[in-house]
Amino acid sequence: MFLMAGRRSCRIMARRSSMKRIALATAPLLATSLLLAPMANAADGTSSGLYSGVGAGNTISHDWDPQEFGGHSSAAGDRVDDNNDAAQNAFIGYKYNDWFSTEIGYTDFGKIGFTGNGQDGGYKTKAYSLSAIGEMPIWNGLSGYARVGAAYWKANGRGNFADGSDVSNEYGTDPIYGVGLKYQFSDSVPLFGRLEYTRYDFDSDFKLDTTMASVGVQF
Repeated sequence: MFLMAGRRSCRIMARRSSMKRIALATAPLLATSLLLAPMANAADGTSSGLYSGVGAGNTISHDWDPQEFGGHSSAAGDRVDDNNDAAQNAFIGYKYNDWFSTEIGYTDFGKIGFTGNGQDGGYKTKAYSLSAIGEMPIWNGLSGYARVGAAYWKANGRGNFADGSDVSNEYGTDPIYGVGLKYQFSDSVPLFGRLEYTRYDFDSDFKLDTTMASVGVQF
Protein backbone atom coordinates (compact mmCIF):
# COMPACT_ATOMS: atom_id res chain seq x y z
CA MET A 1 0.00 0.00 0.00
CA PHE A 2 2.75 2.39 0.96
CA LEU A 3 4.66 1.40 -2.21
CA MET A 4 1.63 2.21 -4.39
CA ALA A 5 1.22 5.57 -2.66
CA GLY A 6 4.88 6.33 -3.23
CA ARG A 7 4.64 5.49 -6.93
CA ARG A 8 1.52 7.66 -7.27
CA SER A 9 3.35 10.54 -5.59
CA CYS A 10 6.31 10.18 -7.97
CA ARG A 11 4.00 10.27 -11.00
CA ILE A 12 2.30 13.42 -9.72
CA MET A 13 5.65 15.10 -9.12
CA ALA A 14 6.83 14.12 -12.63
CA ARG A 15 3.68 15.63 -14.18
CA ARG A 16 4.13 18.85 -12.22
CA SER A 17 7.78 19.04 -13.30
CA SER A 18 6.82 18.52 -16.95
CA MET A 19 4.12 21.20 -16.76
CA LYS A 20 6.60 23.58 -15.18
CA ARG A 21 9.12 23.05 -18.01
CA ILE A 22 6.43 23.65 -20.64
CA ALA A 23 5.30 26.81 -18.87
CA LEU A 24 8.85 28.15 -18.68
CA ALA A 25 9.50 27.40 -22.34
CA THR A 26 6.33 29.13 -23.59
CA ALA A 27 6.45 32.09 -21.20
CA PRO A 28 8.51 34.37 -23.52
CA LEU A 29 6.10 33.87 -26.43
CA LEU A 30 2.98 34.39 -24.33
CA ALA A 31 4.33 37.40 -22.45
CA THR A 32 5.48 39.13 -25.62
CA SER A 33 2.16 38.43 -27.33
CA LEU A 34 0.22 40.05 -24.48
CA LEU A 35 2.48 43.09 -24.23
CA LEU A 36 2.66 43.79 -27.96
CA ALA A 37 -0.80 42.74 -29.15
CA PRO A 38 -1.86 46.38 -29.82
CA MET A 39 1.12 46.77 -32.17
CA ALA A 40 0.04 43.70 -34.14
CA ASN A 41 -3.29 45.36 -35.00
CA ALA A 42 -1.50 48.45 -36.28
CA ALA A 43 1.17 46.58 -38.24
CA ASP A 44 1.24 46.84 -42.02
CA GLY A 45 1.57 43.19 -42.94
CA THR A 46 4.50 41.08 -41.77
CA SER A 47 7.36 42.75 -43.65
CA SER A 48 8.70 44.42 -40.51
CA GLY A 49 8.26 44.55 -36.75
CA LEU A 50 8.94 42.58 -33.60
CA TYR A 51 8.57 38.81 -33.42
CA SER A 52 9.09 36.06 -30.83
CA GLY A 53 8.83 32.31 -30.60
CA VAL A 54 9.82 29.01 -29.00
CA GLY A 55 11.21 25.77 -30.39
CA ALA A 56 12.33 22.23 -29.67
CA GLY A 57 14.70 19.86 -31.36
CA ASN A 58 17.89 17.86 -31.00
CA THR A 59 21.52 18.52 -30.03
CA ILE A 60 24.47 16.54 -31.41
CA SER A 61 28.07 17.01 -30.30
CA HIS A 62 30.60 17.40 -33.10
CA ASP A 63 34.37 16.97 -32.85
CA TRP A 64 34.15 16.90 -29.05
CA ASP A 65 37.29 15.62 -27.34
CA PRO A 66 36.62 15.24 -23.58
CA GLN A 67 40.34 14.67 -23.02
CA GLU A 68 41.08 18.23 -24.18
CA PHE A 69 37.94 20.19 -23.32
CA GLY A 70 38.42 21.98 -20.01
CA GLY A 71 42.17 21.47 -20.03
CA HIS A 72 42.09 17.80 -18.91
CA SER A 73 44.62 16.56 -21.45
CA SER A 74 45.86 13.89 -19.03
CA ALA A 75 42.48 12.12 -18.94
CA ALA A 76 43.51 9.39 -21.37
CA GLY A 77 40.81 6.87 -22.25
CA ASP A 78 37.82 9.19 -21.90
CA ARG A 79 35.43 9.00 -24.84
CA VAL A 80 31.99 10.30 -25.78
CA ASP A 81 29.24 7.81 -24.99
CA ASP A 82 26.13 10.03 -25.30
CA ASN A 83 26.57 12.66 -27.99
CA ASN A 84 22.97 13.87 -28.37
CA ASP A 85 20.03 15.11 -26.31
CA ALA A 86 16.81 17.10 -26.62
CA ALA A 87 17.16 20.87 -27.07
CA GLN A 88 14.83 23.81 -26.42
CA ASN A 89 15.01 27.47 -27.33
CA ALA A 90 13.21 30.81 -27.07
CA PHE A 91 13.87 33.93 -29.11
CA ILE A 92 12.78 37.50 -29.77
CA GLY A 93 13.85 39.64 -32.70
CA TYR A 94 13.15 42.59 -34.94
CA LYS A 95 12.49 42.27 -38.67
CA TYR A 96 13.57 45.42 -40.53
CA ASN A 97 12.30 44.35 -43.95
CA ASP A 98 11.76 41.19 -46.02
CA TRP A 99 15.51 40.47 -46.09
CA PHE A 100 17.10 41.38 -42.75
CA SER A 101 16.45 40.79 -39.03
CA THR A 102 18.35 40.78 -35.74
CA GLU A 103 17.55 38.29 -33.00
CA ILE A 104 18.44 37.40 -29.41
CA GLY A 105 17.90 33.85 -28.20
CA TYR A 106 18.27 31.37 -25.37
CA THR A 107 19.06 27.69 -25.98
CA ASP A 108 19.19 24.72 -23.59
CA PHE A 109 21.22 21.98 -25.29
CA GLY A 110 20.60 19.20 -22.76
CA LYS A 111 23.42 16.91 -21.62
CA ILE A 112 26.37 15.46 -23.54
CA GLY A 113 28.13 12.61 -21.72
CA PHE A 114 31.43 10.77 -21.70
CA THR A 115 32.91 7.70 -20.03
CA GLY A 116 36.33 6.14 -19.50
CA ASN A 117 38.17 3.70 -17.22
CA GLY A 118 35.14 3.14 -15.01
CA GLN A 119 34.51 6.87 -14.45
CA ASP A 120 32.14 9.11 -16.34
CA GLY A 121 30.56 12.54 -16.49
CA GLY A 122 28.96 15.06 -18.78
CA TYR A 123 28.14 18.67 -19.55
CA LYS A 124 24.77 20.44 -19.51
CA THR A 125 25.16 23.45 -21.78
CA LYS A 126 23.09 26.63 -22.18
CA ALA A 127 23.71 29.73 -24.29
CA TYR A 128 22.48 33.29 -24.87
CA SER A 129 22.97 34.48 -28.44
CA LEU A 130 22.78 37.58 -30.65
CA SER A 131 22.44 37.04 -34.41
CA ALA A 132 21.97 38.83 -37.70
CA ILE A 133 19.63 37.01 -40.10
CA GLY A 134 19.50 37.37 -43.87
CA GLU A 135 16.26 36.11 -45.44
CA MET A 136 15.46 35.34 -49.07
CA PRO A 137 11.78 34.94 -50.10
CA ILE A 138 11.26 31.84 -52.23
CA TRP A 139 7.57 31.38 -52.97
CA ASN A 140 4.17 32.03 -51.42
CA GLY A 141 5.22 32.57 -47.79
CA LEU A 142 8.23 30.24 -47.91
CA SER A 143 11.70 31.72 -47.50
CA GLY A 144 15.23 30.56 -46.81
CA TYR A 145 17.52 32.27 -44.34
CA ALA A 146 21.00 32.22 -42.86
CA ARG A 147 22.24 33.49 -39.52
CA VAL A 148 25.59 34.54 -38.12
CA GLY A 149 26.30 35.79 -34.63
CA ALA A 150 27.86 35.11 -31.27
CA ALA A 151 26.77 33.35 -28.09
CA TYR A 152 27.76 33.46 -24.44
CA TRP A 153 27.65 29.85 -23.23
CA LYS A 154 28.18 27.89 -20.05
CA ALA A 155 28.74 24.13 -19.76
CA ASN A 156 27.97 22.82 -16.26
CA GLY A 157 30.13 19.75 -15.61
CA ARG A 158 29.24 16.72 -13.48
CA GLY A 159 31.33 13.64 -12.76
CA ASN A 160 35.02 12.70 -12.84
CA PHE A 161 37.62 12.32 -15.55
CA ALA A 162 39.64 9.15 -15.93
CA ASP A 163 42.60 10.78 -14.17
CA GLY A 164 40.46 11.29 -11.05
CA SER A 165 40.01 15.06 -11.41
CA ASP A 166 36.55 16.61 -11.08
CA VAL A 167 34.66 17.77 -14.16
CA SER A 168 34.79 21.57 -14.15
CA ASN A 169 32.33 24.18 -15.40
CA GLU A 170 33.38 25.85 -18.64
CA TYR A 171 32.16 29.04 -20.32
CA GLY A 172 33.00 31.45 -23.10
CA THR A 173 31.77 33.64 -25.98
CA ASP A 174 32.06 32.16 -29.46
CA PRO A 175 30.51 32.32 -32.96
CA ILE A 176 27.36 30.63 -34.17
CA TYR A 177 25.99 30.21 -37.69
CA GLY A 178 23.09 28.39 -39.27
CA VAL A 179 20.68 27.97 -42.18
CA GLY A 180 16.97 27.31 -42.25
CA LEU A 181 13.56 27.47 -43.89
CA LYS A 182 10.72 29.69 -42.73
CA TYR A 183 7.03 29.66 -43.61
CA GLN A 184 4.90 32.76 -42.95
CA PHE A 185 1.26 31.71 -43.00
CA SER A 186 -0.17 35.06 -44.17
CA ASP A 187 -0.27 38.79 -43.45
CA SER A 188 -3.63 38.40 -41.72
CA VAL A 189 -2.43 35.40 -39.64
CA PRO A 190 0.98 36.56 -38.33
CA LEU A 191 2.20 33.08 -37.34
CA PHE A 192 5.31 31.49 -38.80
CA GLY A 193 7.16 28.19 -38.53
CA ARG A 194 10.90 27.57 -38.89
CA LEU A 195 13.17 24.57 -39.38
CA GLU A 196 16.85 25.33 -38.76
CA TYR A 197 20.25 23.71 -38.49
CA THR A 198 22.73 25.70 -36.35
CA ARG A 199 26.39 25.19 -35.48
CA TYR A 200 27.56 26.50 -32.09
CA ASP A 201 31.33 26.70 -32.46
CA PHE A 202 31.98 26.91 -28.72
CA ASP A 203 35.49 25.55 -28.47
CA SER A 204 38.08 23.89 -30.68
CA ASP A 205 37.28 20.70 -28.73
CA PHE A 206 33.55 21.28 -28.08
CA LYS A 207 31.12 22.02 -30.92
CA LEU A 208 27.36 21.50 -30.74
CA ASP A 209 24.91 21.23 -33.66
CA THR A 210 21.16 21.72 -33.23
CA THR A 211 18.27 20.87 -35.51
CA MET A 212 15.35 22.94 -34.26
CA ALA A 213 11.68 23.30 -35.23
CA SER A 214 10.05 26.45 -33.88
CA VAL A 215 6.84 28.48 -34.08
CA GLY A 216 6.56 32.22 -33.63
CA VAL A 217 4.40 35.32 -33.88
CA GLN A 218 5.20 38.33 -36.11
CA PHE A 219 3.94 41.64 -34.65
